[in-house]
Parts: sequence; C-alpha cells; structure tokens
Amino acid sequence: MTPETLEWLSIKVSGFAKLTEDELDAIDDFSFLWNLFEGKIMNRRCDLPLIRNYVQQLEERGGLEILEVEWYVRYLRNRYLKDGDVTDYYYGLNLGVHNNTKEVLETLRNEDASKLVKVIGCLIVIYRLRNNLFHGEKWQYHLQDQLTNFVQENEFIKQHIQLDVQGY
Repeated sequence: MTPETLEWLSIKVSGFAKLTEDELDAIDDFSFLWNLFEGKIMNRRCDLPLIRNYVQQLEERGGLEILEVEWYVRYLRNRYLKDGDVTDYYYGLNLGVHNNTKEVLETLRNEDASKLVKVIGCLIVIYRLRNNLFHGEKWQYHLQDQLTNFVQENEFIKQHIQLDVQGY
C-alpha cells in the first residue's frame, strides 16, 4: 500500500491509524493470497458449492492426505467455541444467512469429523471472512484484533496454493 493511501485511510477511516504494521501486512497478504487462490485454484469463481466440489476433487486426487488441517481446526475451535457453544465471533461470520453452517459446525464440534468435512468447514470460514473483509463487514469494527485471524488464514490458503503447484 502506498504511503499516500495509508495516510488517506488513516485520516478518513475511524480506527485505521491504530492498525499495526503487522496487521496491515497480514491483511495485504490475505488479499493477495485469496485472489491467487480464487483466480488460480477456483478458476476465478468461488462460492460454497464450488468449495465443496474443489475439496471433493482434492480428496479424489489424494491431496487431502498431504494437507495439514488440525492446527487450523484447533485455532477455529478456540476462536469460535467456548464451553461447547458458539461465540460472538462465530455469529460475526454470518454463516446462517447462507445456509452453510453444516460443515463448519461439524468441524468445530466433532473431533471425529472427516478430513473432507474439516477442510470444507475451514474453507467456508475463510470464504466468509473474505466476504466480510471485501464487502465491508470487517470495517465496521475497524479491522482491529484480526492479526492472528489473518495470519492463520494466510497459512491455510498457502497450503492449497502449494498443493496446486505440486499438481494436486
């Protein structure tokens, strides 16, 4: 981001000036990585049925065997569940609006969920976070306290891009 844009946003957008350099970098990284994921892996179009189809094809090609998912599932459980109940962060994903809670809830609540379900659930969460960022929901609370969220998402997306590079 150019210094001019940073200065303009800092003046015009409440709370933006409080974001750390690490937070800004993580958000920038997410924007680029998601666009690469959506453009290259998802063939320039991403929605929930396409995510499900992508993960099913990945399983058929053996890519799920290589994918590391449990670290991200643990992160999601810590963020979106407390004492077995979903947190306010979970509701902030706006999952119910899109009738896509099945795989996400299965991922969060069921230790024995299949890897297929977990990967779909993880990608749905990232997809919703993407929508919340690109369509303005995240701006309502000034993008604060999102560093770890973006860093985790970025690492999960990188795995999928690496699988694509390896031919899965």
